[in-house]
Amino acid sequence: MMSGLKRFTISIRVASRAFVETIEHSRFVEFCDACRHFRYIGLCYGPPGIGKTLSAVRYSRADQIVPRDRWTSEVRDDRPVDTLLYTTSVINTPSRVENDIKMARERVMSIVLDPIRREATMVLEEIRLKDEKSRREIMDKPGCSPCDRPAVDPTYFETYKQYQAKQRAVSDPTTLILVDEADRLQMNSLEQMRSIFDEGTAGMVLIGMPGIEKRIARFPQFYSRIGFVHEFRPLDANQVQELLDQRWTPAGVTLPDEKLIPEVVASLIRMTGGNFRLLTRLLTQIERVLQVNDLHLVSNEVVEAARDSLVIGTS
Repeated sequence: MMSGLKRFTISIRVASRAFVETIEHSRFVEFCDACRHFRYIGLCYGPPGIGKTLSAVRYSRADQIVPRDRWTSEVRDDRPVDTLLYTTSVINTPSRVENDIKMARERVMSIVLDPIRREATMVLEEIRLKDEKSRREIMDKPGCSPCDRPAVDPTYFETYKQYQAKQRAVSDPTTLILVDEADRLQMNSLEQMRSIFDEGTAGMVLIGMPGIEKRIARFPQFYSRIGFVHEFRPLDANQVQELLDQRWTPAGVTLPDEKLIPEVVASLIRMTGGNFRLLTRLLTQIERVLQVNDLHLVSNEVVEAARDSLVIGTS
C-alpha cells in the first residue's frame, strides 16, 4: 500500500442523496401496495444501511411534505398524499404513539383540505369586499342608515357554512401507515398500534431489523393480523457493479471520469457487502482522499485509504 497517502478520520454527513430505484425498492413498493389494498399489517425487516428508510421516505413522499406550522403541511408538487411515515421515538408510550400518529394524519388531511380552504378564503373575501362596497354606497346616500344595507347573495355566513360542509365531507386520505424503527416499540405501544389498525381505515407496515418478526410472534393478537412479510435484502454484487459501471455517485460527490478498473470495483463490492449506506460513505470518502492527495485516478490504494478512515468493520 502507498504509505504516502494522507489518512484522516472524519464524520461523513451527506446533505442529500440521489435515490436509486433498485430491485429491492421495487419489491418494497409491491409489498406496500399489497398491504394498502388488502388493509393488512405487513412486516418488513432487513439489516441497517440497505435502504429501508430511504425506500419508505420515497414511497410515502415524506420528503415532499413541508410543515407549514404545528398542525398543517403542504406538498412541493400536485400529487396526492395518502401514505403516512411514522418514525418511532426511542421513548414511546401508548399515548404518545396515539397522539403522534393522530397529529401526522391531521397533517396529511390538511394537505387534502388545503385547496378547499384556499378557495373558501378567496370566495369569502370577494363576498366581503362586495358587501363593503354596497354598504359604502348606501351610507353615502343622504338620509340612509346602516339598517338599509341590502343583503349580498349569497351571504357570507351561508357560503362559509357550505365550505365547512365540504371539508367535513372529505374522508381520511391516509390508507397506509409506515412505521419505521418498529424495533423500538414496547409491548404496550404495539398494542396501541394494533388498536389503530383495528379502526380499519388503513393498512400498516412495520419496518425493523432482522429478528423483529420473531419478537412480534410472541404477541399472538398482533401477529395474527400480519398478512405479508418482506425481507429487504442488500444489493447483490451484480447490482453494485451495475451502479458503478453507470458512474453513479452520491449527490454532491464527483469522481474522475475514468471507468473504475475491475480490481477497484471488486474491492468496493467486497468492502460494502451490498450495503447502500456504506457504499455512499465510502465513495464520499474516496473523493476526499483524492482531493487531499491531489490524485486523479481511483486505485486500490485510494480505496484502502478511504476505508481506513471509516468504521465499516472487517472485510
